Amino acid sequence: MMQPINSKSAPSVLVFEINSRKIKVSKTLKFEQEGETVVLDVRGLIYHGDFYFTSRVIGTDGMVWYHDGMTTGSSCENEGDFDKFSSRKLLRCKGKKLILVVYARV
Repeated sequence: MMQPINSKSAPSVLVFEINSRKIKVSKTLKFEQEGETVVLDVRGLIYHGDFYFTSRVIGTDGMVWYHDGMTTGSSCENEGDFDKFSSRKLLRCKGKKLILVVYARV
């Protein structure tokens, strides 16, 4: 059963679990708070497959950085501009499925 969530103020960070492949990932969430609009943008995407996790981190400049500790070590690979990623492309990353989306205040 689903219930609405009420809050007196918009969160600084919000994480959603993704358990469906038939979902469209919103790149931005907007909340009204005391007459002002609070914006949260996607800042991280966590993927799972083959018994481990990988991630994409979205920088404040809109660049997407891929991290897989097993293949990239302590480095990240630049995957390009986040604006060019479709919602469908966000659902999978190198064979792994999206499981968490992290939003943070702009």
